[in-house]
Amino acid sequence: MPDYFDAYLAPLIAKTPEYETRAAADVAQLGTFPAPWPDKLTVLRAYVLLCLESSASAEDVFSLKLKQYQTEWKDAVSQAQAALNVAAALPARSLFIPLERG
Repeated sequence: MPDYFDAYLAPLIAKTPEYETRAAADVAQLGTFPAPWPDKLTVLRAYVLLCLESSASAEDVFSLKLKQYQTEWKDAVSQAQAALNVAAALPARSLFIPLERG
């Protein structure tokens, strides 16, 4: 389970785990990202989903947080995709250290 850092939204996510489930599914549809990106993206996506469904007016707390987390979500997805591209471009190397008895 990812760590939710927003003190206002975290308890709401804990009470409604469906947001995390939906968020994780959305992240999975984007691809398989290297750690720690799946958890980071899931948290941000859960915040966005919660705020989208909870906002009642353009000036309430959820609307203000939605603007913030939509921007963070967009930036994080770009960074995660860049990390994925770097990981794909680097050849996988094994570290081999010979063991010798003394």
